[in-house]
Amino acid sequence: MLFLGAMAAMVFAREAQGIPLRQEIMRSKHGVSTSLGNEKSAYPEMWYEDQRLDHFNAEDKRTFKQRFFANFGHFKPGGPIFINIGGEGPLDGKEVSGYLTNALFANQTNGATVALEHRFYGKSQPFNSLATEHLTYLTSRQALHDLARFQQWLIANRSLSTSIFFCMGGSYPGSLAAWYRLEFPEMTAGCWSSSAPVQAQETWPGFGEMVWQAVATDSTGAVDYSVSTKLYAGYEQVAGLIQDATLESFKQLEELFHVCPGTLASQQDRDSFESTISTVVGTVMQYNNTKEPKLSAVRDIVIKAKTPLDAALDVSKFLGLMDVAGLPNNCTDNSVMSLYKVLGNITLDADGEGLGNAGRTWTWQTCNEFGYFQTATSVFGKATMYTRGASSRSMWEQMCEQVFGIEATSVSARIAHTNKYYGAKDPKGISQVFFTNGALDAWSLLGVTEYPSNSREVYAEVAPLGSHCVGLYAPREGEVPGATAIRTRALQLFQRWGRMMQENGGEVIHTADRFIV
Repeated sequence: MLFLGAMAAMVFAREAQGIPLRQEIMRSKHGVSTSLGNEKSAYPEMWYEDQRLDHFNAEDKRTFKQRFFANFGHFKPGGPIFINIGGEGPLDGKEVSGYLTNALFANQTNGATVALEHRFYGKSQPFNSLATEHLTYLTSRQALHDLARFQQWLIANRSLSTSIFFCMGGSYPGSLAAWYRLEFPEMTAGCWSSSAPVQAQETWPGFGEMVWQAVATDSTGAVDYSVSTKLYAGYEQVAGLIQDATLESFKQLEELFHVCPGTLASQQDRDSFESTISTVVGTVMQYNNTKEPKLSAVRDIVIKAKTPLDAALDVSKFLGLMDVAGLPNNCTDNSVMSLYKVLGNITLDADGEGLGNAGRTWTWQTCNEFGYFQTATSVFGKATMYTRGASSRSMWEQMCEQVFGIEATSVSARIAHTNKYYGAKDPKGISQVFFTNGALDAWSLLGVTEYPSNSREVYAEVAPLGSHCVGLYAPREGEVPGATAIRTRALQLFQRWGRMMQENGGEVIHTADRFIV
């Protein structure tokens, strides 16, 4: 649920839980990876060999291999199983190693944890290419049925019929966690939905608005809007330079950003470059609690800059937008066609590692189901960090049409269908779900941040100063206090829900009556 908001890259490894952002996709094609690396893991990849391609067509018998990782190191018979739901990028052994809280919970409860890779990401590829006709099988509902069918197989394969299952996920997988409780409530005792943008939205200015708020906020929570104002004013000056289609302006941009000749030829190209500049701080906001660089570093640069223009240029340099090391012709190409070229790569080796093209597949999901098209604010009086170029249709609806053949007029209807089916922020009848968010995470604006008192064991909690997926990572030095509170409550709720399931008859129920066999 995305386009400026979480982490993605064409060379995409989910070091952080998050949704791929357009600016990350653009940077990845320039050789800038958002991954921390894939070190050797003690938890090797494993395979579920018989996943159905189409769970909604009994006549279609095709199957594919789906990758998963497991950690049974502290498991005792009857112990709980914590499913870490895979999302919009490849998985690796780190998903069950203790990097996230699923392994921590398993260790503390004599349980185990497994992580299932999402179809069409990483090595879980149903076809030998990512051609658009194949992507019709890439939907959230197919993924939920993948999870249920895999869980049934795991129970039989590992003799886990006496174990209670829980699920958890952050960002898009956080939405899947909540929706798994809607679609298959009998399969788990409860799920943790972290930073889940459960409300699909086509045009979304909220991301840029939250970036403004986050840049204005220091690590103690004190707010100084002059910092955001100064940076935005600088971005407006850069935007003016980009939109001035004169040779003199291009020469300045060539000197500052090493712009490739011919890449600012059209209005769409200029909008694309402008958007790249003013939206890049969104990646810092999203991962502020869990990844370098921090917003504090950006704020320091802005405060020390002599002028707003200096602030915008210094931040751009700090975040690598002026770096041409390793780029063809030693110049930067932020044209709209360069983006379309990345998204149009249908090969499974698009990332150079045989792990598909997460930028393409996630963009398909946004065009087909979710939207999350991050735009500049159109409401008077609402401050944003994004300049006008971010609202260009060439990067949203027009992109859906040109890259995937999805007519721009149908995008709204697809997004409306998603909200109608799942219930957006008010999923009807949902039970035993813990919704958590960070107060300074833009995705919280599309998530469940409060929930009325109810008898269905649905809870919501927001961590002050928290960013994306706060609390979902294992404890780390310097994390915001709210991370510990969320993590503690999540485990308490899992334990409570486990007892409730046992008390309600003493039998663990994992039915398969809705599966096509």
